Amino acid sequence: MMTRQITVSYNDQHYMYDVAFERQQNATVYHIKPLSKSVAAFPEHFDIIKADDNEEPQYNLQTLSEEGKQIADVLWQQIALFPPQFKGGKA
Repeated sequence: MMTRQITVSYNDQHYMYDVAFERQQNATVYHIKPLSKSVAAFPEHFDIIKADDNEEPQYNLQTLSEEGKQIADVLWQQIALFPPQFKGGKA
């Protein structure tokens, strides 16, 4: 599993996360973990799943507050910019 640290900006604040990706048969799973305790309401462990045959990611919205949903969207926007080797593909 490869891990990359990212910083996202949300609501004039910067938040740091570890993003580890795991390649499965038909999808890539991104395991998100905040690097530090923040004032933002975001779970300690959170997964974003990107199926190979779907452009949109999937994640469990039930575990997120409204603020958490917006942060998850910002995280996905950053992840979508990763080079192929960080998306489970080849460089």
